[in-house]
Amino acid sequence: MRHETVLSTRRVYDGRVINLRVDRVRTPTGIETRREIVEHHGAVAIVPIDDEGRVWLIRQYRHAAGRVMIEIPAGTLEPGEDPLAGAARELAEETGCTAVRLERIGGIYTSPGFCTEYIHLFVANGLIHGAAHPEDDEQIWVEPTSWDEAMRRVRMGEIEDAKSVSALLLYASILAKASKPSQG
Repeated sequence: MRHETVLSTRRVYDGRVINLRVDRVRTPTGIETRREIVEHHGAVAIVPIDDEGRVWLIRQYRHAAGRVMIEIPAGTLEPGEDPLAGAARELAEETGCTAVRLERIGGIYTSPGFCTEYIHLFVANGLIHGAAHPEDDEQIWVEPTSWDEAMRRVRMGEIEDAKSVSALLLYASILAKASKPSQG
């Protein structure tokens, strides 16, 4: 498959969280068109599991959605920040926890049709509890929830946040594969 050729780029907006550019491109079939691209530094999302097997979900008001959402802890990476360091930072900020084990389990592009945001997905085990310290403009409620209840909330559409659904289902598939006896 061939790529599109960028003919020109116009910067429209530079912000704290996102930038916006408009690219004029030529498709492999020779058609010239525009692509509106939201640039994002990338992010991390963490599935924190405590020693009792509970998932530490959070509730947070999301202005774009206009309501409180149930999510896993997550946040934007600082420019150039290592994703593992960002995951540890966000876990501590939003839940007050540090993890004995913090492991990358995958990643997702949120909306590759128009956005560069890539979210690194992690699982955190061996949680050591401390005091949360969310950013000044965040109001977060932590909800340790049984694994079965978290999966029920995903199935019932109570957890609608794409990064949370993706990370929880990915981790569920990892757990299911680990519990199957090996063939061979």
